[in-house]
Amino acid sequence: MIARRPIIVGVDGSPASLAAIRWAAAVAARRKAPLHLVHAIGVPVHALPLIGSLLFDIGAYRKIGEAALGNGRSIVSESDGFPVDVEVQTFLDLPSPVAALAARSAAAQLIVIGARGLDPLERVLFGSVGVGLMKHADCPVAVIPAVVETVPPSSHVPVLVGVDGSRCSARAVEIGFDEAASRKVGLVAVTTWSGRNGAPDAVQERAQALLDQSLAAITDKYPDVRVDQVVVEGRPAQRLLEASRYAQLVVLGSRGRGGVAGAALGSVSQAVLQASSIPVLIAPCRQ
Repeated sequence: MIARRPIIVGVDGSPASLAAIRWAAAVAARRKAPLHLVHAIGVPVHALPLIGSLLFDIGAYRKIGEAALGNGRSIVSESDGFPVDVEVQTFLDLPSPVAALAARSAAAQLIVIGARGLDPLERVLFGSVGVGLMKHADCPVAVIPAVVETVPPSSHVPVLVGVDGSRCSARAVEIGFDEAASRKVGLVAVTTWSGRNGAPDAVQERAQALLDQSLAAITDKYPDVRVDQVVVEGRPAQRLLEASRYAQLVVLGSRGRGGVAGAALGSVSQAVLQASSIPVLIAPCRQ
């Protein structure tokens, strides 16, 4: 039997982390994939070996992590309809959350984190862990807000994907179709255009052609997924956030057109992550 790659969820005890556990458990149940709960202690830089001992006592932090993982496992076991044959494991890692989760990403199919951590010094709204992972993760990363409206299995609320013709966007389109198919819902594909780039009619026509081309290569692979195309004038982040009011998940590429290799996150993806009230799944892109 071929082992399935796990779904990994970062656990830190925050409200968003608890929401991430519930969301990840639902995905693991749907995919019949192992679920790994990971708490990263984050041993600080000054905790270096000194004459055979550590300057940093991790005992208290280990207890906090074990409690968070125990609570996480309880949340999973209490989830409605979670299959008894789906493996759930807990891990207590010493490195920082970014290092720990990024290291595990190569063998994972998805990493799930909360939109905010417990660190009050975090200046990015969805957390410094999220920023680092977008740059270093080898698999898609889902960012879950603290409060997520539960979508019933019978719901027809669609998946939303942003399309701009970039290579990262192509990966996001593929993931968006797969997510829609697994949920048995439709897909809404959004492309924006700006009148500043030329005559409105011509620019809109080019945007529609770009969207058609971006979807053409994959629609045949998912014949049961209904696709609604939206070509709209305006700023991409604003239009995506407006459309997300009627979606259950937003899928975006980590960088858009003109993104540079090594960039942590594209401006559109970052803006959507900061303001989205629903889960956002970021497709990795190596350029």
